[in-house]
Amino acid sequence: MSFIPRVTCRRCGRQYSGLRGRCPYCGTRRVKQSERVPAASASTDPGTQAGQRAASNTRWQLIFGGILLVAVILAVVVLVSISLNGSTADPQTTFPSVPPSDSAPVYTPPVLTPSPTPPPAVESVTIWYDGAPASDAGYVMNPVWNGPGETLTISVVVYPQTLTNLSEAIEWTSSDESVITVTPDANNPSICTLTQVGNGNCTITCTVYGVSDTLPMIGDNMS
Repeated sequence: MSFIPRVTCRRCGRQYSGLRGRCPYCGTRRVKQSERVPAASASTDPGTQAGQRAASNTRWQLIFGGILLVAVILAVVVLVSISLNGSTADPQTTFPSVPPSDSAPVYTPPVLTPSPTPPPAVESVTIWYDGAPASDAGYVMNPVWNGPGETLTISVVVYPQTLTNLSEAIEWTSSDESVITVTPDANNPSICTLTQVGNGNCTITCTVYGVSDTLPMIGDNMS
């Protein structure tokens, strides 16, 4: 055991002999600690005004702390009470149940609406007369030239010719049925009979899936 006290450097933290005035490691000068005892402040003496003010402040701090503690306790009690009341509520009144069914549910398959079939792609419609495409200038119907019953027969050719099931799609019309009427063949609607009933001008039209061809006609010398 050494009789020479050891001193700890306040800078580098190493110990050295108390006989030295500086740290041999970092050169920091040794500072001698004061042996003075600090005097008591006036606030610690209850007989002074400062002591009375300090005692009053301490009393108010205790009162305020007590009020705050009571408020926290009351808030916790209220929250716990609300939570317990919510968990014990009657489920029959809050969420009405559905009475059980005596029979199993019947599955009803959804009704599917079929997609409409797109019409055939018709490229052209041409009215024919006497084995050839009809003249764009049209024709004259006259009782002298007409066939039996004041009639004349025409037909229609639809392109492409590979299209099928066109019977219900062929439509013949006359712009003035007081001059010439149209009568499609019952077995083959691509054939149409024109009947002269008067004098004047009219237009015969054949339409197949929105594509049309027209034929000007004149009714003449009808008594």
